[in-house]
Amino acid sequence: MAAMDRKYVGIIHIGTVNMTMKILSYTSISDVSVIETVSREVSYGEEVFQSHHVNFQSLREICHILLGFKQLLQDYGVIDVQVLTTTAIREADNLLNIIDQIRVRTGFDIHVIRMSREIYFKFFGLYYTILKGKFNFSDAAVLLIDITSGGMGLTCWQSDHLLFQQNVHLGSLRVLENFTKHQREELTFPTAVREYIHGNLSPLWSSVKRHNIQYVVLSGRAAILIGQLLHIEPQNGVSLIRPQSLIEFVNSFHGLSPDKLMQRCGLSESLANVIMPTIMLYYELFRIIKVDMIVLMSTTFIEGYSLYYIAEKTNSPFMIHQRGLILDLARTIAERYTSNLHHTSLVEAYSWQIFEVLYKSCGIDHRMGYLLRFAAILHEVGKFINMRKHRICTYELIRQTDFFGITDTEKEIIASVASYFDPDIPSDNAEWIDREIPRELTVIVSKLRAIFLLADALDKSHMGKIVSIKAELNDSLLFIYYKAELDISLERWTFEKAAAVFEEVFGISPKLMKG
Repeated sequence: MAAMDRKYVGIIHIGTVNMTMKILSYTSISDVSVIETVSREVSYGEEVFQSHHVNFQSLREICHILLGFKQLLQDYGVIDVQVLTTTAIREADNLLNIIDQIRVRTGFDIHVIRMSREIYFKFFGLYYTILKGKFNFSDAAVLLIDITSGGMGLTCWQSDHLLFQQNVHLGSLRVLENFTKHQREELTFPTAVREYIHGNLSPLWSSVKRHNIQYVVLSGRAAILIGQLLHIEPQNGVSLIRPQSLIEFVNSFHGLSPDKLMQRCGLSESLANVIMPTIMLYYELFRIIKVDMIVLMSTTFIEGYSLYYIAEKTNSPFMIHQRGLILDLARTIAERYTSNLHHTSLVEAYSWQIFEVLYKSCGIDHRMGYLLRFAAILHEVGKFINMRKHRICTYELIRQTDFFGITDTEKEIIASVASYFDPDIPSDNAEWIDREIPRELTVIVSKLRAIFLLADALDKSHMGKIVSIKAELNDSLLFIYYKAELDISLERWTFEKAAAVFEEVFGISPKLMKG
């Protein structure tokens, strides 16, 4: 492929311990070249964690490094630049002011990445790397443990299915912030840390133990460092260690502390402060979870995000594959809340078919179809809580659940569509459903709701009487051809009501026809 076909992007991550920039050239997700990697260790991380405030000195440090990165980007002529920040900055009480000041001082717009998305990007990169043949897990159950400075993600998969995904606010620096500097100097500090971790992780044991996990994947800078501390040489970017080796390493310290890591392993103070609670988190997990092997992989957050960004920009088929994995996870959540899975699968399929014939001509981005499928899968979860107020319960359950790879705004869209009430039924709760929808997205949400109402109407009885449909768009008419052997009077009457809403939104009249 000609050089002129290559595209260039700069990815900058404002992390807690490091600020990193990668300059990449690419044509596709499978053709990515690293032109430059620059990393600077920063000093503000732990202070920001403890105070939840970015002071003027820290701001100057961030901007100074960013301006250096900016000059390098200009030298390479890179225009497409993505600047990301994660735990330390996103949790600062002066976040908005910091973002504004960075924009004023450097010209960079900052994307604040929430924890669920942060962990998802790492998983995206790892899963792609695994599929490319870095390591073959065969049909074994695999658990990815991703520890950031502010949280920990547990993602379990087997073959091509996600089994569960759970995030907890228990990261390396978040553990430390619960102890004063004086307490960290006490001889009992290592024991207190271990007990603190154990107490906070105990609700996860049942989910983890439910699956016969054979491999645990650790990734990123911490994984690389642990491999170095255990004197394990990586092969093809992968290191293998037995869980017992890690347990014995920790036990050999007779109380692991940052000071001991500095003295024995030659680590800097900032790195020792981060890696100590990380190791203890792993230690506690492996005391409880019995697995065959630990797999150390070098994939970092910035690498995972880079692959995601390129996949999205190039419409990679891998994105469809990933969305399929996450929709499976949504189905698992729906099953947990005893949803009628046959009904929700029909509504999902019908929603998608209608969306597919509409989106190109009706001003809807293709990703919105993905969110529509989410809403269809989850639209009955609230019945588990309260049958009478299930729409409100559905709305709140979805809003309060972390969904892998879904932004807060996207989650709000899913909740608003899934909980949309029958427009012909009077409701005192009409306002709650739209309260968090950004104004610029209200029209899109209305379109998704209109499609959802049509799809839901086609199985109003929850009896699966309509076994298949085919949607065709012809100018201002949307023909829904259905196959059914049983009487569908209820579905037809409900469809007519939903069709009136649809026509109001799209200016297209739906027609239900047997054929």
